[in-house]
Amino acid sequence: MEIILASSNVGKKIELEHIFNQSGISIKNVLKEELLDIKETGSTFKENASIKALAYAKHFNQVAIADDSGLSVEYLYGLPGLNSARYSGLGDKINNQKLLDALKNTQQRNAYFTSFIALAFPDGKLFTYEGIWHGHIAEAMQGTQGFGYDSVFIPEGNSDSVGTFDITYKNKHSHRARAMKLLMEDKDEIINYWRYTWQRGYLK
Repeated sequence: MEIILASSNVGKKIELEHIFNQSGISIKNVLKEELLDIKETGSTFKENASIKALAYAKHFNQVAIADDSGLSVEYLYGLPGLNSARYSGLGDKINNQKLLDALKNTQQRNAYFTSFIALAFPDGKLFTYEGIWHGHIAEAMQGTQGFGYDSVFIPEGNSDSVGTFDITYKNKHSHRARAMKLLMEDKDEIINYWRYTWQRGYLK
């Protein structure tokens, strides 16, 4: 079973490929020129993930998966939240620095990542899953692994940021991994819907 990834984020694709490894499900990226300009008009991660997955599924007439995720910092009343990727407008490194600057005068650094995974069929059938990863924000950027806020996020029970860990650790513990674990528990239901419901309707 092949699924289209409703994103151009290479980091997300690599993570999902590792998680789907040997599952009977493969991830396909669309060409850069085929990427859809989706307006993320939702007020929650779940709504935005669903909007993206459904748009790609219907446009390409193929099962699509989308992730909407972000970092919420308690001291900043949940920011950067839905705007995590666009926090500075200048990419990951400047996003991280802006966050560190916002927290430089406080020790209240509790934070958590949220990931909502939406898997959509062209007929509108939708599966959604949530994963949350608690931790706190480091005093400075650490490591070069991963993407997004990995270099400043220290998970509960650790003293180093995710940016210092290899992808194996992240694929077991991250917010996205937790959401994907729930999806994988429904893998048989998803594949059966693809094989016996959607495909049969499509081939009629």
